[in-house]
Amino acid sequence: MANQSPAASMKRVSRACVFCRARKSRCDLEASGGQPPCGRCQKENRECVLGTSNRGGSRIRKKTVSHINTTGHPPALTTAQSITAEPTSASFLQPSPIQHLSHVVGPDSPPNITSAPNAAEDDDSASTADSTIGNTIPRNPSDAWQLLKDVANREADHLQATSGANKHGDSLRPSLRNGARQEPRGSINGIHAGISTYRLVREGYLTPDIIQMLVRRYAEHYHAYLPLVPRRYFDPAQLDVFAVNDKHLLTAVLTISSKDLVEQPNVHVCCSRYMHDLISGVAAGHDCEVEAVEALLLLAEWEPQGLRNRIEAVGRGEEDRSAWMHVGMALRTGYFLSLDRTAFRQESAEEARIDGRRRLAWANCYVSDRLISVRIGKAFWSRGPGPMTGLSSQDFPSLQPFSLGDEDYAKIMQATLDLTQLYSNVHDVLYSGMRTSGQMMLMGDYVKYVDDFRTAIARWNTTWGKLECSPHIKVTLQLSYEYLCLYTNAFVFQAAISQAIANKPKTDAHSLRDHLRSVFSNVGAMPDARFIWASVAAAKAYLILLSTQVDPSRYLRYMPLRYYLYGIYSAVFLYKARSFGVMTDTEERQVRNLVIQTMEVLKRASVSAQDPGSRYARLLELLWMKTPKGNVPTQHQMQSPAASNTTLSSSGSVRVDAQGYMQYSPANDFSWLDLEAVGDYVSGDQLMGTGNGMNLLAPSGYQAASTFVPQAQDWSQPSNGMNWPVDWTGNLLF
Repeated sequence: MANQSPAASMKRVSRACVFCRARKSRCDLEASGGQPPCGRCQKENRECVLGTSNRGGSRIRKKTVSHINTTGHPPALTTAQSITAEPTSASFLQPSPIQHLSHVVGPDSPPNITSAPNAAEDDDSASTADSTIGNTIPRNPSDAWQLLKDVANREADHLQATSGANKHGDSLRPSLRNGARQEPRGSINGIHAGISTYRLVREGYLTPDIIQMLVRRYAEHYHAYLPLVPRRYFDPAQLDVFAVNDKHLLTAVLTISSKDLVEQPNVHVCCSRYMHDLISGVAAGHDCEVEAVEALLLLAEWEPQGLRNRIEAVGRGEEDRSAWMHVGMALRTGYFLSLDRTAFRQESAEEARIDGRRRLAWANCYVSDRLISVRIGKAFWSRGPGPMTGLSSQDFPSLQPFSLGDEDYAKIMQATLDLTQLYSNVHDVLYSGMRTSGQMMLMGDYVKYVDDFRTAIARWNTTWGKLECSPHIKVTLQLSYEYLCLYTNAFVFQAAISQAIANKPKTDAHSLRDHLRSVFSNVGAMPDARFIWASVAAAKAYLILLSTQVDPSRYLRYMPLRYYLYGIYSAVFLYKARSFGVMTDTEERQVRNLVIQTMEVLKRASVSAQDPGSRYARLLELLWMKTPKGNVPTQHQMQSPAASNTTLSSSGSVRVDAQGYMQYSPANDFSWLDLEAVGDYVSGDQLMGTGNGMNLLAPSGYQAASTFVPQAQDWSQPSNGMNWPVDWTGNLLF
């Protein structure tokens, strides 16, 4: 040492022992020629172990869920265990402060085993704050706050590790970084771990066996339609990890799986109430991870009845509203968790593997957002980067088949993404807004767009129509394809109506109803005949698939609600088309029989009168059935001058034809895309028609919904040509 120059003696040593790293002090290896033991360990008679260098390359810093105990003994209470052991509320009906697991490492990440608490986290002499801030460049105030939070957490970990090393004085032993995520069943120092800490089990509402049964039932009946739940959680041995790491997702699985257990209704009730508490926590801004987004997306697809305070006897589109809210929460949570950044390809295979679950969740956020907007005619929530940035089935490794004969969910996902993009384009161009759509209808320049969309839809069917998969999965793609055909061509039907109304002479003494029926009596002579026929054919094709190609009790009962509702939309569309006189008498009878068959299938798919299938079957009955004898209103009856064999009800909007079927005006106040308006309209007319204020179609035990009686409208009066079937608040009235 005496022969070295002063510059050499001040040279920074790039290696340090574990003990000196823990103390944040300089490691003196010069006395021993750069080899252990260092001066401090030699002086204090300690075992000197050199730590490995982490300089260079890209390191992904992960947030820990437990502090490392430097003694090597089981900790009395780690951070993750204290969070897992949720407090018991006095009553399950009362809101309870449920703590949320924050900064949890993704379940796809394997546990890291390190030889020292700081060896894998810090450079030799660089500070924690410097290494943390230098690793990521903040792009907004939220990123900056997150970096500062990480710095504070890391500094707290280092202080605890340092105090433990100074107190015990022995060398650090290897320990599991993610030990809290690997706890087996049982207890540690009196603290229960795993499924025993799950609130529904801890408070005695469910047993682990019932939870395992519900998870298995979900995997068997529901998972295939939206494979968001990691498949490893279907292993009974992983139930503890499932309960600790992903309680939002587990509760959503239990809530959906229990909704059909009519013999055990209390199971669904307690699952729904706990799910409601968790959703309220997410809305209130509690810490959550990607599993909360997945839970919200699952609920939006099935919408369990237990999440609502009141269930109407007749379906009125309540599920659409609930799904709209759940999808909106999922998207905002996903944005906050930066899931949208996974829409772009990662630079390395390791990063792609880590972000696989997050990318899948964001892709399904995109799909759910587009489809719910199409269903209810609202604008998209998400305007940021979508998953259509070159992603393919290879970008979803968790959906790849594990073995020969497994379902290739990755290809099904790619087909769904491609079809969803078509839905998105049609909605953006044709249904972008009432003013834009109305101008397009009158100008007639929609034809070129519709033709291009029809070509693209046909190309999708050519590409994916022969996809090899299970029949009950393939039929969902076929149903989505047929409804897209209906959604695209129905716009032209609406345009033809708007043009007919705008062209009606002011001096024409005929009623608006008679004028429209006269225009559409000869569809073959109309410029848009092919589109009108195509829309009717697509609606009929959808109902044929739904009523003949899907087993009601084996598959339809467990399908996402959108396939039910697409069928209801199709049936309402056919009724509206019938009101214009587009169908011949023979075709009308065929369509009526098809709708009746669809109603029977929906009833068979239901396990109770409160199920959506049964409730929406009653909606179609109200729309298509004959009016009961003696219930035709006797007051304020008027005879239509153009059709003496029809009777106008006191509401002025519904007629009863010679066969006893209700005949609504074609330019009435409900749209085929607005099920709430359809429910209000038909329920109001029926309630008034019975004369006693009772809904004859409601089953026993139901309380009649608040009656909406539409204002009287006399469609026999001449039109001034300015009545558009457009609600300027945002709904098409066809």
